[in-house]
Amino acid sequence: MLSSEKIMQSLEFINISNDEFTIFEWKPPRSYKSFVLDLNILKKNPSTGIFFHIHKGNMKIVHIRSGNLIYVAGSDPQIQFQLLEALIEEILLRFNQRYDIESYLSYGKFSSNMFDSFKPIVEDIIINFKNLNLVKQINVPCMVCDKVLPLIVKKNFIENAESHPVPIVYSHEGHAILCFIDKNFDVRGVELVNISG
Repeated sequence: MLSSEKIMQSLEFINISNDEFTIFEWKPPRSYKSFVLDLNILKKNPSTGIFFHIHKGNMKIVHIRSGNLIYVAGSDPQIQFQLLEALIEEILLRFNQRYDIESYLSYGKFSSNMFDSFKPIVEDIIINFKNLNLVKQINVPCMVCDKVLPLIVKKNFIENAESHPVPIVYSHEGHAILCFIDKNFDVRGVELVNISG
């Protein structure tokens, strides 16, 4: 699995917004990039409680709407979507533990500077990500590549599944495999699947 240092280097941004404005944003040191256009596209999606993935070629973006907020993480393409989902879930949890965001939003406009104290918390999550034990690397055989590939899965995705084995699609270099993971995080089967979209 990627080291915390590699995760930190791979992340492009973390953003928490509502439909009108950004509440919190983290970017790596010395990053002057703007992701406003990406965020505007995400805000058009009204669905809540579902992770959405965007692959832009040079960047992966994962977002979820929870309540009145949209939580977003963007990274370079080598980071797997499940890792970004786990990162967002931890940030969502910690942000809501720290702030009664509904109270802030009820006052209308406010300065996003009041959430600057959350930046060290985000950096601590990134630095200690491996120790949080949120994801697991599972090695899966790919019959197309004739290799064993590292698949990153959220632990709660497997542990909280209604039935096992749990299916998960791993899209890799222009093809995809459907992997079946049991409750012990063992691979119970792998199938080649066709891709459309």
